[in-house]
Amino acid sequence: MLLRPVLALTAAFAGSCDRSAEPAYDGPTYHRDVAPILASNCGECHRSGGIAPFPFTTYEEVAPLAATIAAVTGARTMPPFNLDNGGTCNTYVGARWLDEDDIATLAAWAQAGAPAGEPSGEAPQAPAAWQLDRVDLTLAMPEPYTPDDSADDIYRCFIIDPGLTEEAFLVGFEVRLGRPEMVHHLTLYALDSEQDEADAAMLDAAEAGPGYTCFGDPLVPSRWLVGAGPSDRGRMLPAGTGLYMGAGRKTVLQMHYNRSQGTFPDQTAIDLQLAASVPHEAFIERVEDPFLELPPGQSAVVEIDTRELREDFTLWGVWPHMHGLGAQLRVTAERPAGEQCLAQVDDYQFHWQEFSFYERPVRVHAGDTLRIACTYDTTSRDTTTTWGYGTADEMCIGFFYVTEGFVPGSE
Repeated sequence: MLLRPVLALTAAFAGSCDRSAEPAYDGPTYHRDVAPILASNCGECHRSGGIAPFPFTTYEEVAPLAATIAAVTGARTMPPFNLDNGGTCNTYVGARWLDEDDIATLAAWAQAGAPAGEPSGEAPQAPAAWQLDRVDLTLAMPEPYTPDDSADDIYRCFIIDPGLTEEAFLVGFEVRLGRPEMVHHLTLYALDSEQDEADAAMLDAAEAGPGYTCFGDPLVPSRWLVGAGPSDRGRMLPAGTGLYMGAGRKTVLQMHYNRSQGTFPDQTAIDLQLAASVPHEAFIERVEDPFLELPPGQSAVVEIDTRELREDFTLWGVWPHMHGLGAQLRVTAERPAGEQCLAQVDDYQFHWQEFSFYERPVRVHAGDTLRIACTYDTTSRDTTTTWGYGTADEMCIGFFYVTEGFVPGSE
């Protein structure tokens, strides 16, 4: 879990100087109870060299932050995970989600003054950072690219030839960002025809330097393969599914850079794991509200849109997407028998957006109406905010990873 740096907190222990008169403490201690929770749920980021601002590897590092840890875990702002994983609206594979007992342990430990307790054996170790167990193909920007100073938000597309001699299916990916602090998000697209490739090549040739400007989308017909936010390392796609990549076809890597944290040369790469075939070919569908007009100065502006389905789908996962004003998001499937929750975000955090896959795939039916409701806090703005591709604009999208028809095990 990532915590903002805070001033060191001190705890005064109650009781007299005659410790022998005090009853033995039998509540949670750092070494016995807290360290295992932090190692398994927070250690991937809060470690030396991790993306968190400080490590959680010793009692001396953790104890001054006991009250803050209790507060942010109690509010479920940490560990970082946008979707509600409590079970009332689905549960997700590998969700960063503490159970209620762990939250209560952290709160009780902080309330008791963060007692250390006695070390027992080796300190618990955080799981290793996730990575692909096999890399079949790497797609990298052909050369470093440095955004110019013409705008804060830069969309740049780079044509990359995978060199595939046979068709394949993407089943897993790992992102290696060149400059994470400058990347808003990236999307890798497949080009499925010679004409699409030729049109992209013309756009590339018309501009100096690597790539071409592509504000919003690649500006040619294309199909989603990989999407990742600034903190998303990647993942395996659901077993038995994959995204098609044609033999001899090129791809376009779209990078959205935001220069608010500085301007640097970037050369991002994506490692892919491939399969020759999969039982269920997947693709990306969406429900969105593209007609946003958010008045300023309001704590809760709600925008709603719907989409009626024309065929049956199995939903395997969801990526809720808003920008910096986003607060809550909910997607439901509405049908005569009632409403089915597909995604619930209670406290949206832009930097933690990513695809999350259901523990049990979800069925939606032809005739269902998908409904998306996005809530925004516009108190920081003094002008109307509209839909747009810039960081200061807003969006309201639920991306879904889907296959056609119903598969065994979906519900």
